[in-house]
Amino acid sequence: MSTYVLSDIHGQYDAFMRMLKQINFSAEDTLYVLGDAIDRGPDGIKILKTIMKMDNVKMFLGNHELLMMEALRNVEECEKEGREDTEELDLWLDECNGGRQTYEDFKKCSAKKKAEILIYLDNAIVAKKVKVGRKTYYLCHAYVVNKRFDNEVKYNELIYKDVFQAVWQNIYDASFVKKLNEKIFPNKRYIYVLGHIFTQRLDHVDEQGRGLVLNDKEFLGEYHIINIDCGMALRNKSSRLACLRLEDEAIFYEGIESENLN
Repeated sequence: MSTYVLSDIHGQYDAFMRMLKQINFSAEDTLYVLGDAIDRGPDGIKILKTIMKMDNVKMFLGNHELLMMEALRNVEECEKEGREDTEELDLWLDECNGGRQTYEDFKKCSAKKKAEILIYLDNAIVAKKVKVGRKTYYLCHAYVVNKRFDNEVKYNELIYKDVFQAVWQNIYDASFVKKLNEKIFPNKRYIYVLGHIFTQRLDHVDEQGRGLVLNDKEFLGEYHIINIDCGMALRNKSSRLACLRLEDEAIFYEGIESENLN
């Protein structure tokens, strides 16, 4: 029985499936997907449908899932009110966010499946604490939430400000750190596992230029951060899907097959 965490699959279904095979994922194991399962790659909706069928895979909200939900609400409101100002939809479909394929595949779903996907995302986890042995891991997509909670907190239990912070905040932004000044994270004893900012952006790569999990035990001098986003969003030869096993902090990698590269 093992506990795994991965993040930022970004529509790369084949890599996700290969990862499950590599770790010998079984019904006795648990996998936490820390958001951004969709967009940029070709199979975001397919990944969501797959995860939804797996009781032992737990989905977190990422900024791309939030973009999707906001865009779809925007479309619905415009249709009801006869408006054409689809600002949120345009943002999601913009090349910088890469939501077009996800949107096209979502539109092909039945009305029942669309509703199931949106209900599923509405119940997605935003932050969770997982205790393994003597260690407590705080899992989130990008950053912590302000609300106190015992085990986990979901999207539909939070105010929008807290959700936005948890899925969009760049913890490596100097202005953000300066603004908070003192207590950046709630507990120095926790190990914070997150994605969102790919490690290539932080110049943390192997000798072949491929993204590496960044296990920083002295983030800002006092916090333990494990960043597991190794750049699937880039869709190039440096991209890797990383998976962390919490019991021993072993790391597993899967790259992108050539036909799915930019």
